[in-house]
Amino acid sequence: MYFCYGYAIDIYLDWFPKYLNDYRGFNLKQMGVYASLPLLAGAAGDVLGGWVSDRCAERFGNLKVARRVVALAGFVIAAVFILPATFTHQATTSVLYSCVAVFGLELTVGVAWAIPLDIGGNFAGSVASVMNTFGNLGSAASPVLLAYLVGLYGWNMPFLVCSACCVAGAGLSLGVNADGKIDANRVRA
Repeated sequence: MYFCYGYAIDIYLDWFPKYLNDYRGFNLKQMGVYASLPLLAGAAGDVLGGWVSDRCAERFGNLKVARRVVALAGFVIAAVFILPATFTHQATTSVLYSCVAVFGLELTVGVAWAIPLDIGGNFAGSVASVMNTFGNLGSAASPVLLAYLVGLYGWNMPFLVCSACCVAGAGLSLGVNADGKIDANRVRA
């Protein structure tokens, strides 16, 4: 799940300004302003995702469902809104849809970082490091693949792949079991 997140967010961190300039026709000043808007929306998603997940867990008493629902919703929002952001002909509308997409993507972050704490106990650091490794692998693959995709197919293809990656993240989030604790006796054996 975190590989998919890393892959997707890296497009917005590394390539979105160039996309706005090259494909959407923004000048340098406009690009600076408009490229920051999805990241601001993402910051709101960061805070809200963890908060909503914790409130759901408190209210319904089911940590597994609380984590899954927020992660699933975040990835689905991202996957869905990347599509109109890609296909609209209006540059500012593309940025608006991208804001919603990155907001959704960032909803998943609080959940992703809570899960190692939920399941890891004394091994939370190890669980988090494995998760983070997969996220970094996604982040490493993203800019390289995007450059090839843009060169071969144009700017729409990388965002379609990003949307597909978010669909995969949504599917993988259904396998998250925040109630499953690591058994310290099995780890030592």
